[in-house]
Amino acid sequence: MSKRGKRKTRSKIEIPKKYLQAGVVLFCIFILGGGFYNILENPPSIIPLQNGYSSLHPYFTAQTSTEGYVVMLTNLFIFMGFWMIHKSTQVTYDTTGANRWLMAGIIAVFAGIASNYTLIQIKQSIL
Repeated sequence: MSKRGKRKTRSKIEIPKKYLQAGVVLFCIFILGGGFYNILENPPSIIPLQNGYSSLHPYFTAQTSTEGYVVMLTNLFIFMGFWMIHKSTQVTYDTTGANRWLMAGIIAVFAGIASNYTLIQIKQSIL
């Protein structure tokens, strides 16, 4: 038989779309939080300073592993907030439920952005 006549069969394993989307979002959070830096460089979780110890690295070009995990957590708050806001637009029959999803989403986005901003301000004050 010729190669042209053979058909390729599709894989019978299908990943549901919602799991694929969640995996992509978690991978983005991992990248934004410096996950590859944590794996490749293996930074310490606490570094000594003049006045004691800190879990934040004083320079903007480096980070501790604890700092990376905190950034991943705050970015997760932001993504979850946007997901809650999106969920509020999908609820059409329950306006109070939609308003709750919307307010929880706005609070989560604000908390995530405020946490990232606070982390940057603390990092600046260490120097």
